[in-house]
Amino acid sequence: MCDKRAAFHPPSSPARARGVTLLELLVTVIVLSVIVALAMPSMRDFLVSNRLSSSVNGFIGLANLARSEAIVRNQDVVICPKNGGSNACVSTTAWNTHDIQAFVDVDGDGTFSAGDILLKTQAAVDPANTQMGMDRSAAGVLTFGSAGYAREAQYFKVYAISSDTAYQARYGRMICVSKVGRIRVADYTLTTCPDF
Repeated sequence: MCDKRAAFHPPSSPARARGVTLLELLVTVIVLSVIVALAMPSMRDFLVSNRLSSSVNGFIGLANLARSEAIVRNQDVVICPKNGGSNACVSTTAWNTHDIQAFVDVDGDGTFSAGDILLKTQAAVDPANTQMGMDRSAAGVLTFGSAGYAREAQYFKVYAISSDTAYQARYGRMICVSKVGRIRVADYTLTTCPDF
């Protein structure tokens, strides 16, 4: 005899699809907002620091190229900010808004002219002059002689543009070029390059 109770299964109700409640959604949004609020300053600092390091390393690379080419070619090599419409050097202390070029100064006049050999042009640090500054200690050019010596010791300050001097000091570097042609990064707050 068969048990009718075991054979009968009442129809089960279809499984209900469960979605996200409004309360769960609000809690998720609040948690994400807190995480983003905590991460944003760190991300901004990371981006500023990364851009600064890139600018400093790019300039040091250009200076090392110029120095080695001066030695190899046995001629002066000049680094200068270039005029936007030509390769002529611009005499300014603010180098951040100009492309920076290195060239073999064949005629020795200290500026780019016919017959000089362009080695490399590097894009401006900040053409809009709103985020990054790059200032030279005095207007003029950086010249490496045939022995690899710089014509004069000088420094460049690369920094994040801000009205907050502590922020500039935190995100700023000083690139020192000694008379013997050595290049070194020093603390932004120094007023002169240390001896090296």
